[in-house]
Amino acid sequence: MKKALERGAGILLPISSLPSPYGIGSLGKEAYEFVDRLKEAGQRYWQVLPIGPTSFGDSPYQSFSAFAGNPYFIDFDILIHEGLLTQEEVDAYSWYDQPDDIDYARLYRQRFEVLRKAYGRSKHETSRQYAEFLTENENWLPDYALYMAVKADHENKEWLSWEEPVLKREETALCKCREQLHDEIGFYMFLQFKFDEQWKTLKSYANHHGISLIGDIPIYVALDSADVWANTEQFQLDHDLQPVCVAGCPPDAFSDYGQKWGNPLYDWNRMEQDGFSWWKNRIRKSASLYDVIRIDHFIGVVRYYNIPADGEPKNGFYLEGPGKKLVDAIDSARGNAKVIAEDLGVVVPEVQKLVKESGYPGMKILQFGFDGNAENEHAPHNHKKNYVVYIGTHDNDTLKGYIENASKDNLTFMMKYLGAANEQEIPEKMMQILYMSPADTVIVQMQDLLGKDNEARMNLPSTIGTNWRWRMKKGEFTDEIRDRLRELTRVYGRNAVKQYFCKEDIMLTEICKKKYNKTIKECSNEEIYFALLDMTKKLAEDKVTEDGKKKVYYISAEFLIGKLLSNNLINLGIFDEVKQVLAENGKSIYDIEEVEPEPSLGNGGLGRLAACFLDSMATLGLPGDGIGLNYHMGLFKQVFENNYQKETANPWIEADSWLTKTDVSNTIRFGNCTVQSRMYDIDVTGYENRTNKLHLFDIESVDESIMEPDGISFDKTDIKKNLTLCLYPNDSDEAGNLLRIYQQYFMVANGAKLILAEAKEKGSNLHDLADYAAVQINDTHPSMVIPELIRLLGQHGIIMDEAISIVSKVCAYTNHTILAEALEKWPIAFLEKAVPQLMPIIRELDNRIRATVKDETTYIIQNGLVHMAHMDIHYGYSVNGVAYLHTEILKNTELNNFYKLYPERFNNKTNGITFRRWLMECNPELSALITSLIGNGWKKDAMELEKLGQFVSDPSVLTKLLDVKAEKKAQLVSYLKNTQGLELNPDSIFDIQVKRLHEYKRQQMNALYVIHKYLEIKAGKLPKKPITVLFGAKAAPAYVIAKDIIHLILCLQELINKDPKVSPHLKVFMVENYNVTLAEKLIPACDISEQISLASKEASGTGNMKFMLNGALTLGTMDGANVEIAELVGKDNIFTFGESSETVIARYERGDYKSKDWYEKDKALKAAVDFIVGKEMMKIGQKENLDRLYKELLNKDWFMTFPDFEDYVKTREKAYEAYTDRTEWAKKMLINISKAGFFSSDRTIAQYNEEIWKLS
Repeated sequence: MKKALERGAGILLPISSLPSPYGIGSLGKEAYEFVDRLKEAGQRYWQVLPIGPTSFGDSPYQSFSAFAGNPYFIDFDILIHEGLLTQEEVDAYSWYDQPDDIDYARLYRQRFEVLRKAYGRSKHETSRQYAEFLTENENWLPDYALYMAVKADHENKEWLSWEEPVLKREETALCKCREQLHDEIGFYMFLQFKFDEQWKTLKSYANHHGISLIGDIPIYVALDSADVWANTEQFQLDHDLQPVCVAGCPPDAFSDYGQKWGNPLYDWNRMEQDGFSWWKNRIRKSASLYDVIRIDHFIGVVRYYNIPADGEPKNGFYLEGPGKKLVDAIDSARGNAKVIAEDLGVVVPEVQKLVKESGYPGMKILQFGFDGNAENEHAPHNHKKNYVVYIGTHDNDTLKGYIENASKDNLTFMMKYLGAANEQEIPEKMMQILYMSPADTVIVQMQDLLGKDNEARMNLPSTIGTNWRWRMKKGEFTDEIRDRLRELTRVYGRNAVKQYFCKEDIMLTEICKKKYNKTIKECSNEEIYFALLDMTKKLAEDKVTEDGKKKVYYISAEFLIGKLLSNNLINLGIFDEVKQVLAENGKSIYDIEEVEPEPSLGNGGLGRLAACFLDSMATLGLPGDGIGLNYHMGLFKQVFENNYQKETANPWIEADSWLTKTDVSNTIRFGNCTVQSRMYDIDVTGYENRTNKLHLFDIESVDESIMEPDGISFDKTDIKKNLTLCLYPNDSDEAGNLLRIYQQYFMVANGAKLILAEAKEKGSNLHDLADYAAVQINDTHPSMVIPELIRLLGQHGIIMDEAISIVSKVCAYTNHTILAEALEKWPIAFLEKAVPQLMPIIRELDNRIRATVKDETTYIIQNGLVHMAHMDIHYGYSVNGVAYLHTEILKNTELNNFYKLYPERFNNKTNGITFRRWLMECNPELSALITSLIGNGWKKDAMELEKLGQFVSDPSVLTKLLDVKAEKKAQLVSYLKNTQGLELNPDSIFDIQVKRLHEYKRQQMNALYVIHKYLEIKAGKLPKKPITVLFGAKAAPAYVIAKDIIHLILCLQELINKDPKVSPHLKVFMVENYNVTLAEKLIPACDISEQISLASKEASGTGNMKFMLNGALTLGTMDGANVEIAELVGKDNIFTFGESSETVIARYERGDYKSKDWYEKDKALKAAVDFIVGKEMMKIGQKENLDRLYKELLNKDWFMTFPDFEDYVKTREKAYEAYTDRTEWAKKMLINISKAGFFSSDRTIAQYNEEIWKLS
């Protein structure tokens, strides 16, 4: 695991030194603002001093515990917000006399009085979070809380003065203390709980904003500490538990006297016997608090200075320490945290050797480097890469104090070395040379940035009473200081921007100036979005290439591309640079993303898959463009009113958009009219590769105003105005069916013209078209491309026989589902009316099949209907399914008659997803964790995720993984509250089903389970963990039963969430207007992924893959790609249930399914179904809708919800039970992520190319 720190810069500022109205810095608002300031200043690191509870002398290096947090840092304002304190209670005290000084005596007197009031009001003891906190910290917290309580009971005297039975921890005495001091013990546990809660929230915020926390841990612990009292056997103590010798260091550059710290020395031999378990626990705790652990006085690992307890530093002597054995123990426990070895002081070759062997960065101090010795290792020209360099630390003079106290000779040399003309220039030159250092990391004390003298020095070793008191005043970290730091990080390459003259910065600056006459900082988020859009389009265009003789044309009725800004920035390799540039100007890329409208070009899996495939084509460097329609209003925007779905228009096209208008225009003739088309392009950027195009065809005469106000109805016969208004217009009447045919022909007619034109431009004579073009037909919406290409080739003088032969070598067909609506069959009369020019060709194609094939079920024209899929199979050279099970069903049942004719054409291409959008973009936290563990290779070769398997038993990695999930859940909670007003419990199980609303996907079964769980809770059977069930889905406007299911879910949402008995344990939400943007928030936050389609009906599914990749566990039937997921992760890491596809298919063939039989024999099922029309629901919902759905289930249940219900309930309960073991659950999460590489769309597209398209 990488041990060096990222090249960067940081600031050393103790938590205590933050501004605060309450006398000492805390984990509240000022800490978050400091993180923001660090980010704006281009910094990567915030170093703090030890954060433990301080004892006599107030030194953070003499703490009551090496594990606990300092209660002084608990933020009062957060407690006020939580209702545990009032502002009046806090303001009743005077907290300081000077805003830049800490009065520890006053804090001690007053702070705990206030915190006790918060403790008295807190209900934390019954919370699950508190129970988990106790479990996580059980190896130290009980002893610490007992120690503090006993100490308080003994007037805060050190433990060595306590009565012997307590001092020596006799169990009878300890039991008595626990009983008598129960409330006091609870108080100290409460303080640690609140500290831990506030610290981890701050750390998460810092990490999310690119700031890593460096924390100091002193190598030794204080004698008067819970650590020594509870672990006396680990220290060198005499029979009376008094230290024989104590720690310190000899006279050196820091102190002529030396330092006698008074810490008891470890019994290293005893520690080694139990594998350094105490140290491992300490490091694990520190790794949970910090991203980087700085081990103070690392020399003590190699050799430790042994001072007689009653002697002086000069009387001490060195003894051998544990060395490499302790380093190995530290490495085994630190997880992803890095370590800095503080190796200052006397140069010891053995220490230097161990630091080098460990791989830990050592430290250098510029203040030690100006003695005139050219070989001085602290001088910048001698720095090595794996160093952390400071001007000075907390134990040194401030920079100003250092200059003031320097000798004349030192000053003269310093000015010469730094190139300073006078003393006043030294601080600036010192900063410059620090940032110029070859060392990976440089850290500056905040006091030095503020130009403070030694009045602000944190510590003068071997003195007490005046140390650790300095505080920064509010507003002192000025814009001028921030800008100077940012400049230094840019000049010397210490931030995310790879070069000072950052192309993106220059471009964005110029665009903002030209477009708005403003700087980046002065622009609004909307203005920056449009400026970034212009910049990104220009950079994408630079990567367009016409390389490659042959191109694939991926024709699809929908492309659900989602928002494009961040995706394009990632693929262009400039996301970090742009994010940094914006941060430097006080802007957030995430806020700017919210400005972007989501293109309304798709609806479900078909469209999202098409978008992923285009991304992968460009990423793999394959010449491949998409062909589709430029829908102005999309499917519809979903609005919930009175627990119903309401469809409204979903406009997305703005004057400035990702669309680029081209010069390509065609005259397209229908049976009764002619329209003029126009081609618009959207750039498809590949990850660090080429740019392809998505070609979207529109009509010049489209008129958005014909849409009804606040709805989606329009005159479906006015083709010249409505042709490209909506995706999948309502086809419940003849006009709707005809409009769909017009749309499909318009798409393929324009596409076919483009294909032939581009082939000719590359040198094709059209007889050799198959050498220049491959056409992928996705479901049957583009099927008319076959007769249209034949027709156009005929216009170029190619006879019918050859034209058919040519097209049959160009076109390939993908079947995405076996459902009837995707296997379109158009009445001849409709085609004669809309596209009469194609019917003679379609009849000819059918006649040729009739002349050679006896099986009438394979004919193209049957009973007055044209079967589009039959045409695709007969006249395409490849037919593929999209998952193993789906392809086998096609071959063995659904398309078996065709498989017998053309077995060589059938093949499987299991679907995939692009990891750029579905991990790198939507879950940067998980991406960063993965990269820290296995490097960057997975971003281009997803199979490298397999390397994560080595960490399945690493507790620190599992903890980090759970932390990421918790962070994504918290983000979703915040997002849904802000955007939809939904109040989710972030500590509940997030059980999510988001996909197109269709009965075969069985949202109705999920809803029945919700009812079942509601009834259980009402009866007093409570789940161990709260459950949040989330739905997201749109129902087609004409799909009545699907809309009834939405009505049911929304009624359940209202009923359950308002029930005071049930809602603490179960909540139900249906997010409004589910789209890619919402998916990017929901999927990373999911715990359990509902993939519960009826076996045999889901061709593949890709949502299952996205959830898996983000660490959700699948609860699903053995359908679609769930089969392959189960094979990859193993049965212990997926929750499968339900009947097999063979059983389902056989039942359909027999036609003997009667849902009422299942209803009658399953009491739980009957209760749930009856509840749909029960009195509770009727008070909320509409009888017509609920009754219709009830009867549909009871009398039909076409997609067999009832047979799977019992097993579904049992398996879902099993999943919830598994969730309670967080470690085992995290292992399952990591296994799923590690096996997700197979489902990369890069793999899928590579297979398409190798086996079907053969582009190169």
